[in-house]
Amino acid sequence: MRRVMNSKLAAPLIILVLLIVLILALVIRWHDTPDVARGESGRAHPGAGTTTPDASKPGPLSAWVRPTTTDPTRYAVAFATTIWTYDSRAQSYAQWQNAAASFADSLEAPDAGEVARSMLPYASQWEDMKAHEAHASVTDVTAVTTPELQALARDPRAPAGWHGLLVRGTQVSVVDGETTTTERHLTVSVICRPQCTFWSATNELPQ
Repeated sequence: MRRVMNSKLAAPLIILVLLIVLILALVIRWHDTPDVARGESGRAHPGAGTTTPDASKPGPLSAWVRPTTTDPTRYAVAFATTIWTYDSRAQSYAQWQNAAASFADSLEAPDAGEVARSMLPYASQWEDMKAHEAHASVTDVTAVTTPELQALARDPRAPAGWHGLLVRGTQVSVVDGETTTTERHLTVSVICRPQCTFWSATNELPQ
């Protein structure tokens, strides 16, 4: 009888642990900054909310498009494409920040815009990127769920319409004329009721 009770308790306990791990992960900002010029992202940083556009710069990149959709996969792919695509020769840092933050408008997550912007490099890193005329595009962007994320979505404590997706893509960066290819990944959560909006994100893989 004790073994039966323990097995019944194990499943919700595992889900609770997974939920706690993902919640902690979803507030973590990108830690790794191995190559500033290639646009590696960092944690939330001073000035992340300063998004005054530069009137001397052209409009946003065509890749920076927030879709109006009820499809969480499409929404997550669009967000990842936005934060992995940039052109320091033509666009401003404020434009990139605004593009990332445009995905977040949930009244239940008032800090979602800040989280979205924190997926980008520091402002000081952007200046280094500009000095090296860095720009990047991304291809083969896909989004899938995982057993861990599915378990979180089924948890009754999860917000209604919550979806977690693991997004991957191939980023092609050009710095000082030198091209580098990097495999990117991002865990994105969105809320769709039915229209989708950004909830949170992290570069940590689901545990």
